[in-house]
Amino acid sequence: MHLHAAYLRRVLRRRKHYVMFREEMSHRQKRRQMLASRRRRFQRELWLALAEEHVPRKCWVTAKSQDWWDRIVLCTWDDEEWIECFRMTRATFEYLVRILRPRLERQKTKFRDPITVEKRVAVAIWCLATGSCYRQAKDQFGIGVSTAGTAFLEVCYALEAELLCKTVCLGTAVGTVMDGFSALGFPHCVGAIDGSHIPICAPGGSPEQYGNRKKFSSILLQGTVDHRGRFIDTEIGWSGKNHDAFVFRNSAICAAMDAGTFVPGNPCLHLDGVTVPPIVISDGAYPIRRWLMKAYGTHAETEAHRNFDRALSRARNVVERSFGRLKSRFRCLATRLNCREENVVTVVSACVILHNICEERGHQLLGDCGDPRPVMVPPEEDAVLEQDRSHLEEGKIVRDALSKFMYNNNSRI
Repeated sequence: MHLHAAYLRRVLRRRKHYVMFREEMSHRQKRRQMLASRRRRFQRELWLALAEEHVPRKCWVTAKSQDWWDRIVLCTWDDEEWIECFRMTRATFEYLVRILRPRLERQKTKFRDPITVEKRVAVAIWCLATGSCYRQAKDQFGIGVSTAGTAFLEVCYALEAELLCKTVCLGTAVGTVMDGFSALGFPHCVGAIDGSHIPICAPGGSPEQYGNRKKFSSILLQGTVDHRGRFIDTEIGWSGKNHDAFVFRNSAICAAMDAGTFVPGNPCLHLDGVTVPPIVISDGAYPIRRWLMKAYGTHAETEAHRNFDRALSRARNVVERSFGRLKSRFRCLATRLNCREENVVTVVSACVILHNICEERGHQLLGDCGDPRPVMVPPEEDAVLEQDRSHLEEGKIVRDALSKFMYNNNSRI
């Protein structure tokens, strides 16, 4: 009996402990559910509060110094310092910001404020002007590397979309351009054409595709400028392995001048029965046409021919100087252009647009923006293709008539 009673007491104690354990576990489960419910309610209230009030995120990106742009450039720099660094005055910079703002403005979010349009434009122009990489822009402006790269391309594409057709064109002041070239000694001329190699990073997979005769990768920039050195037409993107004449034959300006549609009204001179259309002048790499004049060179036989060559050389110098100023202003064109193949044309176009704006507003290059080392590619023999032969005789007739007119009318150099 004694052993049976002891056994029953142990069983009752165990049952009591088990009941207490179940009650404790039930209590803990209810407490966990209560805390979870409270946590969910708190999260809902927090999200509602965030939806009503802007709470800056404490750590969106690593903090970087923005003193150079915010406190030095914007607050203390004069126009000379702006031109030295950005190749333009602050007034010109603000003009660009106004034009590009509709395309570049970003909406504010609950997490952070976007980078201002002013800083985006400044990053792009600084990279173009100095030839610096995105990592250097990151340190200079206090932004991320990817942000600098995005801003650079966005601004270049916005410049191309908004200003290319407005700034890189002949316009309606044809008489002013012709008068300008006449003052240089070459009458009835609307432009001077030339080409320049822009070094690029060799595209992956086929680096030889853009290799030129100097064994580096490049694209060709064919440019036509007016008497002041403003670009009125460009052809960008052909591989550097192509000859200037090939690019010219396939360019838009060649087709437009052949059709007589490039110059508004297409005014012509009539010299001794020869119709002389508006003239573009070039060096010996280009095939002569009735509207494209190049020097007689070794074929000069008379004093009128030699006078023509001297006048053409003097007038054509504007395009060589213009390319020099373009590459001096925007060093990214003088070094290896470090961007993807599909963005190269847009970046070069942005440089040409900004160059024209700087020329139009009279921004002079400062002393430390001197001419970069030129990209020299030796000329090839100027082969006369069958498609050029039909234009060759017409061009020679116009050239002879023009040289005689210049010599007889005291346009002597």
